[in-house]
Amino acid sequence: MTFGKTRRTAEILVNPNKSHGITIQEKINLLFNYFFPPSSNVNESIYTPNIERVEELTEKELDLVMHNLKKGKVPGLDILDFKVWAHIYDFNEDFLIVTFNLCFKYNYLPKTLRNAKIFFLQKQGKDPEQCPSYRPVCLLPAIGKILERKFQFRFSKHLADKNVIHENQFGFREGKSCEWAIINIISKIRENEETKHCALISLDIKSTVDSMDW
Repeated sequence: MTFGKTRRTAEILVNPNKSHGITIQEKINLLFNYFFPPSSNVNESIYTPNIERVEELTEKELDLVMHNLKKGKVPGLDILDFKVWAHIYDFNEDFLIVTFNLCFKYNYLPKTLRNAKIFFLQKQGKDPEQCPSYRPVCLLPAIGKILERKFQFRFSKHLADKNVIHENQFGFREGKSCEWAIINIISKIRENEETKHCALISLDIKSTVDSMDW
């Protein structure tokens, strides 16, 4: 775990309760309990295989992912980056294809691919003693990201084929952006400014991702 954006060691200043003599380990526990609270599901660690019939991953599909990986990304705990996995794939492509197909078949993402190296970056101008003043950055194993990318492609295709996503969903969609959402709003206002009233309701959920039940 690292604090700050530089290579130098930064002091951990977290102390929301103004406790005296608080140790570094206690400060780290405060952050982890805030951002990653323990699960209330006692059966979470017990996995029962749920075998399903799925279309097997093909060499062509995985080629599309492997040949479009962004090199130079920081690796996770396994210290194997995308460049290393690209070489492994070129040497023995069946290894990844068979492994990924097993994950799809059993509906399972191995726990080792979910273990992350965590950095905490302090938000500018925020009180360093408060937990919300930090932003956790999780670096996952590259092989897990490759599997997630393949799942994302298949899931996005499924949503598109079934026409599930609303046409006004602009976030997290390929070919759409916040700019397009703004243009759409402005166009609607201009269409109705002569004959109708317009009202705009804006909602912002605080710490959306941190508040979700994962």
